[in-house]
Amino acid sequence: MIKRFSIKQIGKYTILLLVVFLFCLFPEKESYTLDKKVNKEISINYHDIFLIDKNGYISKTNIQISKKKKGDIIDELIETLTINGKYQDKIPNGFNAILPVDTKLLDKQIDDNILTLNFSKELLETKKELEEKVIESIIYTMTSVEGIDYIKIKIEGNLLTKLPKSGKLLDETLDRNFGINKMYNIDKIKNVKKVIIYYSNKTNEDNTYYIPVTKYINSDEDKIKIIIDELTSKISYESNLMSYLNYNAKLLDYSFNEDELDLNFNEYLFDSEDNKKVLEEVIYSISYSIMDNYEVSKINFYVNNEEI
Repeated sequence: MIKRFSIKQIGKYTILLLVVFLFCLFPEKESYTLDKKVNKEISINYHDIFLIDKNGYISKTNIQISKKKKGDIIDELIETLTINGKYQDKIPNGFNAILPVDTKLLDKQIDDNILTLNFSKELLETKKELEEKVIESIIYTMTSVEGIDYIKIKIEGNLLTKLPKSGKLLDETLDRNFGINKMYNIDKIKNVKKVIIYYSNKTNEDNTYYIPVTKYINSDEDKIKIIIDELTSKISYESNLMSYLNYNAKLLDYSFNEDELDLNFNEYLFDSEDNKKVLEEVIYSISYSIMDNYEVSKINFYVNNEEI
């Protein structure tokens, strides 16, 4: 009995040792996570781009880009802006490219913070009502590239100084002062202020994006006050330009500290009295607007003198 039990136990241990030996002989295949293997080879970033939305506004959205060098980023953005360009699959739903079909970027040159773009003649083969929007899209997209503040546009080597269909004259060097989605609300030529205000809208997938509008108005007020007054106005809803800033919100005071701006609002900056939170759409609309009108790098929000 004992002998039979011992033989049985020895048999079990022999099989166990054999299994261990086989595992050592054929080690388990190493597994790799995405972070360990793939992400070393491909780095995906997002970059701002200004495309035309379903309502005809040049709008701020973003796309994935894989390029890292400034020149390559510029090429990728121009291709995405071009109708039927090779990066059309990058364009989010609800937006369209605006540069005419077959437009080619023949060459480019970067001198400090000035970018010169030399396009083929197809750039000008667009409808009269889209001529300025094409230029706006190029200016705003290219000045979103780090280190680029000014743009020069050439057509097959010749500096573009006039739009052929509308007759609009262009400066030799262009920047965001050119304006975008321009709206005029003036009744006299004195005290005209040019203010860029970012409104919001949503795509069919309910994703929020932002629409910069250059407004020309008669006003003696500072631009920051105009921005807040415009964003609290109910009129904006009538033209597919939305603002989530409560119309009871008031800017109590503000102050500049070097390149920072402190904004102090009343309690209506909050989404509600209960959660004491500020909507993301409100923060972005105000911040984008201020940064396109003032040279500031940081904005601090306060409610009744308490930082939020």
